[in-house]
Formats: sequence, structure tokens, C-alpha cells
Amino acid sequence: MTKIYTTGRTTKVWRKLALLGLLGLATGAAHAQSLNYNVANTTNVAGTYTDLLATGSVITTANTDDANSAATPIGFTFSFNGQSFTNFVLNTNGAIRLGDVAPSAADLFITQDQNSTSTDPLTSTNPANTNILMPFNIDLIAGTAAGGAEYRVATTGTAPNRVCTIQWKNVSDKAGTGTDAAATQYASFNFQIQLYETVNRVEFVYGAAVAGTGTPGARFPNVGIKGSGSATGQTVLGARNSSVAAWSTTTFITGTYGNFTHNFRSTTTPDLGRTYRFNPFVPLANDVAVRSIFTLGQLTREFNSPHTVQAVVTNNSGGTLTNIPVTLAVSGANTFTNVQTVASLAADQSVTVNFTAYPLTANGTNTVTVTVPADDLNTNNSAVASQNVSDNRLSYIDPAAPLFATGVGVGSADGILATKFSVTKPTTVSAVKPTFAASAGNVSTYQIVLLDATGANGTPGATLYTSPTQTRTAEAGTVTIAIPDVAVSSDFFVGIKELATNPALAYQVEDPLRPGTFYFKTATGAWTLINTTPLRTRLALEATIGTVACATPTALAATSTPTTATITFTPAAGATGYSIIYGPAGFNPASAGTTVTTTASPYTITGLMGTTAYDVYIRTNCSATLQSELVGPIRVTTTCQPPIVNTFPYTEKFDGVAAGSLPCGITTANINADASTWGIVTTGTPASAPNHMRYTFSATNAADDWFFTPALFLRAGTTYQLTFKYKAGLAAFPEALEVKYGSATTPAGQSELLWRNININNAAYATTVAGNDDGQVKAITPTTTGNYYIGFHAISVADRFNLYVDDISVTATAITGTSQALQQAINIYPNPTAGNLTFDVRGAKAKNGLQVEITNMLGQRVHTTTVRDNAVQVIDLPNLSNGMYTVKVINGNEFMIRNISVQK
Repeated sequence: MTKIYTTGRTTKVWRKLALLGLLGLATGAAHAQSLNYNVANTTNVAGTYTDLLATGSVITTANTDDANSAATPIGFTFSFNGQSFTNFVLNTNGAIRLGDVAPSAADLFITQDQNSTSTDPLTSTNPANTNILMPFNIDLIAGTAAGGAEYRVATTGTAPNRVCTIQWKNVSDKAGTGTDAAATQYASFNFQIQLYETVNRVEFVYGAAVAGTGTPGARFPNVGIKGSGSATGQTVLGARNSSVAAWSTTTFITGTYGNFTHNFRSTTTPDLGRTYRFNPFVPLANDVAVRSIFTLGQLTREFNSPHTVQAVVTNNSGGTLTNIPVTLAVSGANTFTNVQTVASLAADQSVTVNFTAYPLTANGTNTVTVTVPADDLNTNNSAVASQNVSDNRLSYIDPAAPLFATGVGVGSADGILATKFSVTKPTTVSAVKPTFAASAGNVSTYQIVLLDATGANGTPGATLYTSPTQTRTAEAGTVTIAIPDVAVSSDFFVGIKELATNPALAYQVEDPLRPGTFYFKTATGAWTLINTTPLRTRLALEATIGTVACATPTALAATSTPTTATITFTPAAGATGYSIIYGPAGFNPASAGTTVTTTASPYTITGLMGTTAYDVYIRTNCSATLQSELVGPIRVTTTCQPPIVNTFPYTEKFDGVAAGSLPCGITTANINADASTWGIVTTGTPASAPNHMRYTFSATNAADDWFFTPALFLRAGTTYQLTFKYKAGLAAFPEALEVKYGSATTPAGQSELLWRNININNAAYATTVAGNDDGQVKAITPTTTGNYYIGFHAISVADRFNLYVDDISVTATAITGTSQALQQAINIYPNPTAGNLTFDVRGAKAKNGLQVEITNMLGQRVHTTTVRDNAVQVIDLPNLSNGMYTVKVINGNEFMIRNISVQK
């Protein structure tokens, strides 16, 4: 298991961190109980160091290197971690265990030797290594002062206010061995533990330290107290992230050490009497703390507005609290206030409060303050963070807070640290600015990487860009790495990839660390949240983002009907709408075409011409003035609008379409649902090139396949004659075909037989002839005006060859009626008419009135009336629109027909 490393520490310490990961850090049976001491009740103060000299008793150990004492009396009962103790066991390596049992011999100290296989009292999960007090836990031996090492205990004062002092005198940190040959830093060092009766306070008091004579270098002891385990809440540890910092700068953490311990070196010794004071935690009746604010230290108006601030609030009280108001106040360049109420919060629990997002209206500095009401402890009732609002900077580093002096890295070649950023619209990254901690003698090469967020659960995904190799100097500072305007949108990651040694990236501590933001990986490992390690590092990586980039829609596609085209696309982030430009195929969208707008996909363009090719382009509208580039063209051809043929002669040579398609209005019906049917082909020598219609045989099924003409508007009183050409593919395989007509494109709707031939054996095209005999095509004489279809029905037996048809023609010959007498007896005028007709009937020999029917071109009856023989009558037709109409006058079984034109 890999952990993130900091600079200045030895390999052995990193092995220790790896082992901590394997042990689970905060899990296991030993983690059931929280320690009754916490960070808030621990202080670092100046004090007085008083050597015990001859006071009390010497504590005997077998030797001065890695030895435990016998159980030694405290002198009173001392309460710690929910237990009562009267004895302790001293370990020569700067620690005691409360109780009668010695700590585990395998976990006595922190060694700087990477060849050692031991752990240490802090990280050990051995039950013997609980209730440990560690004023200076490292591999210690006798110091260089006269008299050698001495361990002593003295209990002073009177009950109930006695103090037990446990002293290590003239001890020294052991020089490193193996590959870690670090020199001794403190040649002689004195320190004490003081246990206070009744109040159960623990103090570490430090005396004189004499620097060693070897090369100064950082070393890493455990300093602090441990209860039942090493998890958060079970320890309180002194932390000095810089070995050159004064001991007065020590702060306190809980859990285990991550990127530093209580770092020390020979050049910085404790001031005499420096005291770390651990007071027991006594829960207050009402104590709510604001632990952390989650925001950006650098953010932009364009890409981060509106902005949401979060805060972590903890109940330090002894019981559940309800209806806790939490207030966000933003002041400075932008102002905003919001209050959220935590309905219920159990004791020792935390909650992340999400405040209402607020707009960023001005560049400048904001102060973000989160507060809870006054309670029993007001020193933890608020937290403050700073924001710099700009046009192009993104970072989590608080500009008003210091960076730690040490840096972090993965500690392996090709290891990557990465930070997730989010933007509200697409943009580009033009630079990345890493800030480094000082790293003397550790000049590292690295690369900047940009990644998208397509990994599982929004983790780093595909690499968008990798910079050339960079070399950092030993000095602390910020560098700028130019990026060639890499496009990003929504979530993306900025990472630093170490090529040789730890790059020592600077950071700030954030506890708890915000979720889903900071990651690391090794060359072969998976991306891992830093939250899962003991580290709480807010990485010093800043991104410079470019101007607004309006992203284009993707996956442009279209479907059509005879008069419409439906456009679909994948929307673009940051879009307010889309402009669609369309026009005839090949048009220039910059100067021609029609533009329509939509806010979503799909969009349907209407009013198009059938069987026409159009080009379609689309662009994203991100604001009133910002648009994306055009995407396209995509070509869409509208489907045909099946015609109604009303002008004759009608011809169809099948040549206006590509092979495999059908002319508009021609349809087929594969009644037997096999793989053989009619289709347009070029092969087989058409009667008129390039195409003809072919039925392809089936080896197993008899043919039962139709093709139909478009609707033919046929008028009663007119005779229509069909002719066509036909042939068989091979004379040796005769084919069969029948031709019918009727009112529908179904077998049942084809009611009248026009032609039939079941022995087509001509391999060259033959042309049909008109007539009523066998092998001749009968004329079509409809009795009712309307739409009719001619159907060609292949009826060949199975396993024939191919049947072909080409050059269909339908001609029309008008007839006046069935009665010459009516034709002579009736005169209809005027024609054209503006809206009325005069019927002059003379000698029709009609016993009763004559029936008049007027129909339009669709065969629909629009007017009926009667007229009398031997009379002149005017029929008013005010509701007829302009166009052609048929007038049919009926006398019994006879009729006559005239065509009229209405022109108003």
C-alpha cells in the first residue's frame, strides 16, 4: 500500500506509514473507545524545569537501550482513558505505559534504520501498547553527560493534590544505521512526565538539551498521548512540521502522524521549562464548534458563479443538540448572508452544512465567516476564510493563511498528486502554478498533467495534456507552467507528476479534508483520495483559466418526412440556446439559408419540399454575444410526398432514382413475407436505361409479390389505357404476372383484372397491346371519379428466375356519356363559371326530374340537385372554390358527363 510522503523524512518512516495503511488506521477492536483528552484541551506553554536530583527513587532498567522497567507506583490513583491506574512501566525510549504490564517488546521505539522491522508504540495495534504517554519517543540511549543515563520517579505534595514526576536524564537519540546514517541530534537531553492527582492532568516538561556534534538533520519522534488505539479521537499528538521551528510553535493533532511528526534537529532545542499540558476533556452542556470552511481561495466570476460555501460543524457537547443556526457572512468585494439550521446533531458528531449559492458580482477580496451562536465555549464558535475573486485564477489555498514549511509528494516515480476543479461553463487552461516548499538537496523533475473527470465516480480519467519535463529549484516559491489553452468543462483535474524524487509540493492543513477533491496515485496504482490517508493536505496547485469558450453541440443527426426534418444533438455545457441554419444542399451558411432557434434537442424544421436534399448546421448560444463555431453540415433528404397523378399520359421508367430505391409513390407488398420481392435494378438490360423493375425468384416459395403505381385520379366518363413492357430473365424459366387495378394498394383492393400471362418466356422486352382478348390489356373505365392504383402481381411458381417490368404508361381518352340523346338534349353554361350554372334541357324524354351530381378532382361529391326536362334552370354554386369539377346528369340508366371550371 502506498502513502503520500513529505520531504525530509527517512525511508523507515514511510515504511511505517505503509504499515499503518495495512492495519487500517482507524478500524479494529482497539478503536472502540475515544480518549478523554482532546486537542482543544491541550496547550503549549512556557514553564519551569526542576531536576529531581536525588528526590524520589531511581527506576531500574536492565540497560539503557530498548528496556522496560518493572511496574512502578504512581503514588496515587490516576484516571486515564476511562480507567484507574496506580502503577506505570517506564521504557527507556521516552515513553511509559500506565498499568502493571509493559509495552510490547517489538514496538518499543521509532527507529531511523530502514532495515528494522519494528513498529512503534503509537501505530502498534498490540493490546499491550495502549494507554501510552510519550514525551519523546524515539530510539534513545545514554547521553554524553557525566554519570550516564538515569530514570527517576518522585511523588510530591499532599493528597488530593499530589504530583508524580517521571524523569529521563542524560539520554540521547541513537545515531542511524543501515542506509539511514543520520547523526545524533541531541547528545544529552532531560525531560519529564508529570501526573496530577484529582484533576488527572498530564504534562510533558522539557529541560536542557545539548546538541550533537554530527551533521544537523531532521528526525521524527512520537510526542503525545495514546488511549485505546491510533484513530482520530484516541490520541493527542504534538506536531512540529518544521524541524527548525521553535518548540513554542508546536500544535496538536489527533489520529496518527501523516506528513510530519514532532520534527527536531540539533540546531533547535527546547527552551528550558517548555511544557505541553494535556487536560482531560469534560463535555460541556452546550458546545458547538465550527471546524472548517470549504471554499476556494482563488475563484472567478465567470466560471464559479454562483458559488456554494460549505462548513463542517461539530457537537462537542455531552448530548444531542437541536435546531442549531449556522450563519454564513461574506463581506468585501461581494456581500452575502445566509442561515442554515441543523435540525439535530448527536454528541461528538459532525455535519457538513451547505449554504445557499451566491453570485460573484465583483473582483476583489472576500472574507468568508461562518458562526454558530454563543455557548459554553465561545472560542470555537467561528471560522474565517479568505477568497480572491478574479477573472482567471482557481486554487484552494487560502491566500490569507500560511503554507507549511515542508512539502508533500507521492514518493515514487510517476506518482501523481491531483486536485479537482469545477467550472460552470467550458473554458481553457492556459497555465498551472505549483508552489513548492524549500527542499535543500532535493532538486526534483516533474510534469504538469491535466485530466478530465471521466473516471469512476468522478475520479481522474483521461489525460488531456502533459507538460514537458520541469525541474524545480531547492528554494521555496511559485512557478508558472504555460499550458497551450487546453479545453476543459465542468470538472477537471490539475496534477503534478513526479519523475525523480519527491517534488515537495506546498500545502495547507485542512481538517477534515473536503471530500472528493484531492487525489494521488502511483505509476501502477488506482486513483485514491488523500482523505483515506492520515494526511490533511490542501494542495498548492493553482490553475489559470482562459476566456469563455462556448462549447459546440455534438452528435448532430436528422430524420425526415416529406415536409419536415427533425434535428437531434447532444447539448453543450453552458448553453442558453442553439441556432440551426438550413438550406438547399451546398448552400453557404454565412450568407444564405434560414435560421431558427431552439433551447433543446430535438427540433423539427417544417415547411420543406419532399424528395429534396438540405444541409443543416448548428451552433451553441452561450450568451447574447457569445456563440460557438458552427457544427455541420449534416445532409438530410426529405422523404417523398406520394403524388396523386391527375395529368395524363402518366409514365414511369424507374430511372429517376438510384438502384435499390423506389420512385416516389411506387410501393411494394411482399405478401408471402419471404426474401424475394420487387426492386429497382440496373442489371438485366432495361428497356430504357439505366433502371427497370425486377422480381427476384425464390427457390422454395411461389411468387406472391406486388408493386403498385401512385394514386391515379381517374374520372368517370374517361377511358384509360395501360401499356408496359415485360420479360423473363431466362426463356427456359417462364414467369407469370397479372395486372389489376382498384381503390387500394392491397390484394383485396385490386378488384379488376386488366392483364394476365402465366407463360412469360421472352428474354427480350415485349410491349403489351390494348384489347379485350387474352394477352391484351383491357381499358379502365371507372364509373366513379376517384383515386385508383394499378398493381403488378408476380405469381410465378417457385424456383424460376427473374421477372422484369419497364416503361409503364397510362393514357386517357374522354367520353361524353352513355347516351347520345342526353348529350344532345342538355346544354350547360357558362363554362368557366363564376359560381352558377344554367341548365337548358330540351327533349331529354325524362318522365321525372334529372339527377345532377357535381364532384371535385378528389372524387368528392360537392353538390347534388335535380333539373326538369324542357326547362331552363339556374343552379347557384357559391361555396365552390376555384378549380376543375365534373358535372354528371343522370336519367334513369343513362348519364352524360361534362367537365367545368370554376373561376371567381
